[in-house]
Amino acid sequence: MFNKDSIVHNSRKLYATMKKMCHYSFNDLQGESHLNDTDLCLAIGQLLQEGKLMQRKGTDGIYYLVA
Repeated sequence: MFNKDSIVHNSRKLYATMKKMCHYSFNDLQGESHLNDTDLCLAIGQLLQEGKLMQRKGTDGIYYLVA
């Protein structure tokens, strides 16, 4: 079972990290946040639900941007 408080904490950490650049790939976010795959996916999902993050498809894959 996942801990909602942990997901929210990780999403806040990720959001703060994302203010450094314009857009990020999944690998960029993982390198910057130091979250494992599952925690990063859950944090991204939380930020998408809150409307704080956008996804865009680029030539090299999916990118994430602060909304």
